[in-house]
Amino acid sequence: MSESLSIQSLFGSPSDRSPSRRAAALLADRLQDSWSVERLASAMGLSCRTLHRVVRRELGVSPMMLLRRVRLAQARADLEAPGRNTSVTNVAYDCGFSHLGRFAQEYARRFGESPSETLRRARGRLVARVGAVPEAAGTAA
Repeated sequence: MSESLSIQSLFGSPSDRSPSRRAAALLADRLQDSWSVERLASAMGLSCRTLHRVVRRELGVSPMMLLRRVRLAQARADLEAPGRNTSVTNVAYDCGFSHLGRFAQEYARRFGESPSETLRRARGRLVARVGAVPEAAGTAA
């Protein structure tokens, strides 16, 4: 699973003028916001029906599935590049997930491994690259 999971790689660049790509960029910029189809449509200057039609036609998903995918992609990126204090719980909340069990289920369904497995693997790579445990890596002279 070495595929790039940036928002741009999944949904195009922010400069792309298609409504579905602009919606993905807006959602990515405001992950923690409480979104509804109505709120997203309003922010985009579209009707709910038009937003549904365009996102489904261009990306093959509903606007709410788009939100879930954007949040999951960001969670994966955060877990694959952990900081010293990165935890699955913090990443889930930072990406707008409020139900940790549902987050873990959706993440595993999407990526084929649990969020904790991703974090463990990423930390293992960090340790192998640095040659020390992450906490001790910053103390070397």
